[in-house]
Amino acid sequence: MPHHPEIEEINRRFKHLFCYLRPGDGACPFVIDAGAAKRVAVSHHSAGRDATLVQIGRKWDGKLPLDELAVTIGYAPFVEGTAIIYDLMDETMQGKARPFVCDLRHRLSRMYMLLPYQIESASIELREDEKRRVLCIGFTDARAEIIEAALPLELRVSDATGKLLSATYAATNRLGQFDYELPDQGSSVVVRSCLTGQEETVRL
Repeated sequence: MPHHPEIEEINRRFKHLFCYLRPGDGACPFVIDAGAAKRVAVSHHSAGRDATLVQIGRKWDGKLPLDELAVTIGYAPFVEGTAIIYDLMDETMQGKARPFVCDLRHRLSRMYMLLPYQIESASIELREDEKRRVLCIGFTDARAEIIEAALPLELRVSDATGKLLSATYAATNRLGQFDYELPDQGSSVVVRSCLTGQEETVRL
């Protein structure tokens, strides 16, 4: 059976992230009522010390009205009100841990990342020797400390004329680190967070 285009797109954007996920410990941080549980399935995964990924997917068999696929998300008691929720599909910060509506009327599934603090910026360091140049990439919090979590990103490399050499999706590992060996002709790199949509450019 061929894959649904939406599933193929999710795999293309987040396959590297999925490699770092582990089964979630304990209860799921998202809570839905019994009625919603008949229409959607909720699962959670550890993405490292600082992050949990939650996936919400349809159970809909085609018989329910579409408007019943918009469900209200609440939180387990252990989730701090200061936790930050990111929407991976829309690449936006959902906000702090407040109830919100997950709309599956036009999507098969949605994914959210829970972090204890907000992503402030990308940390990008160039390391080079006689043989290679490596970009060391991570994402930092307000204290400028690396967030220890697998976080998705896009990397675009261009040459000195601005010609795009490569564009790839990737993810930091569970310690929040991603190393990328640059091509010889690479002169600038754009790092885009797939949680916030924020881009940072490095001239080499």
